[in-house]
Amino acid sequence: MNELMIIYHFESSQNQNEEFKTACYKILYAFDSNGMLAESDWTQMISMNMDLNPVEKDFTNLDDLKSFGLRLALHREKSEVRLISVQDFNVGVEGAKDKVTFKQIFFNFGEVIIDQSKPKKKGLFGNLF
Repeated sequence: MNELMIIYHFESSQNQNEEFKTACYKILYAFDSNGMLAESDWTQMISMNMDLNPVEKDFTNLDDLKSFGLRLALHREKSEVRLISVQDFNVGVEGAKDKVTFKQIFFNFGEVIIDQSKPKKKGLFGNLF
């Protein structure tokens, strides 16, 4: 598994403690085949991007989250990132009957983002033609 997995949460606009907070996406967990990434691993990368809020760890839209997820994956030398909302993850967990179906949650409910800037390797037919 050469991919990074991210579970995120969408917070809708609402009045919190008499203070208006805009809608945003937040990373809850990030992990790869080696296990869970320490929060400091990905918050450090958020801090390096001036347009993001490192304290709140929030993204104003899903495209920003996808872009950051891909940058984090490439930084960790992963070929792709799979994003899944915590709601979809929970639905998948509830429907999982064994380890095999549990492992398929990200493939069934998640969204894969692959670095499109890398040239694709030619297969056998690509080399012939």
